[in-house]
Amino acid sequence: MIEIDPLIGLRMINDGSLSLISTRREERNNVATLSWQAPLSQEPPMLGISLTPSSCSNHYLQETGEFVLSIPDASLIAEVHYCGTHSGKDVDKVRFMELRTLRSQKVIPLLISNCIGHLECVVHDRQNIGDHIFYSAEVITALVETDYFDKGWNENAQTLYHLGGSLYRTAGHIADALEFPLPDSRISKPSENIFGRGREDVFIEIGPSPDSTP
Repeated sequence: MIEIDPLIGLRMINDGSLSLISTRREERNNVATLSWQAPLSQEPPMLGISLTPSSCSNHYLQETGEFVLSIPDASLIAEVHYCGTHSGKDVDKVRFMELRTLRSQKVIPLLISNCIGHLECVVHDRQNIGDHIFYSAEVITALVETDYFDKGWNENAQTLYHLGGSLYRTAGHIADALEFPLPDSRISKPSENIFGRGREDVFIEIGPSPDSTP
């Protein structure tokens, strides 16, 4: 993983792919799935996110003013769905989903190191918009896995897009998150752990259907 210019780092969310927002208050960590985000400014590099007022992420962010956006790929579809459908008030999702973490460079919230890119952010402004709260924040550090990013996501990056419910799209393929197993320690019956294999083995395979012509 390398550090890149925060302005170039904004390209991680240019395509509208979802992210995991990491927040921290005292010794408590929280991670949630976020699909409402957008670049806002080039100088300084800024982005905007929209949160539900009752969410744990919003409560932590109001107190600390710092967060990290970590960009997952298709190998984390089950974890992404779980983090988007369960509240941090009820469960420590970082521990429960066995997500790996690293200390950030300049902010207190942790990086979700299973992901392929990270944006460390500091809040500049907060305002109520309809039934959500909108935060504008400056990107002060951008980190990325070089195998998946070359001035933008390359063909190796299978970023995720939420279509509603348990459906997600990646590289033109639509997948139901409920069809992918959670880590073995989170379920009662043994099953193949697709997250224990190498990253190159856990991507969703995309190709022509058996009935398609060459």
